[in-house]
Amino acid sequence: MARGWRETMKMAAEGKRALEEQHRAGGAQQAMQDHVAAAGATRSAQTYRAAMQRNAGIGGGLHDIDLPERILLPDETVHDVAVGGQSDDTFPLLIITDRRVLVTKDLPWNRWKILREVPAADVAGAELETRLLSGRIRVRLHRGKDITFKVAERTRSGEVTALLQHLASGGAPPQAQ
Repeated sequence: MARGWRETMKMAAEGKRALEEQHRAGGAQQAMQDHVAAAGATRSAQTYRAAMQRNAGIGGGLHDIDLPERILLPDETVHDVAVGGQSDDTFPLLIITDRRVLVTKDLPWNRWKILREVPAADVAGAELETRLLSGRIRVRLHRGKDITFKVAERTRSGEVTALLQHLASGGAPPQAQ
């Protein structure tokens, strides 16, 4: 026998209440971890998700579930990610991996297009330039034009800049998680 409209709405309301209760009890974090584990078993997907967790609350609702599979190599290790200031209804990303530094942006007609990419060995250093309301990460290169990346959040941007500078000066990469 088919369920009636009232029964369906009552079941939906009960499900919503159960999800809200689970969320309050910390189940949302576990649900996210379960989803991440199922979504990407590659090294690049795992390390990208770990790096993005450090950016919690920055960048609004990024639709990046398929980013690792689209632009990263399966065995690439993501050291850190900086979320840029909003541009054209999305937030560009500066991604630092063990092999390269890249800037990517989610475009409506071309999901996660790589706008700029340089090998990690070409990075000479980095600095955070502060502006009145925002900032800019400047990635200095041994040859070629520097990468500039506009940012709105200065604390996380400072951490990413410090990592870039550390790696460029020959420092050891952070421990993989």
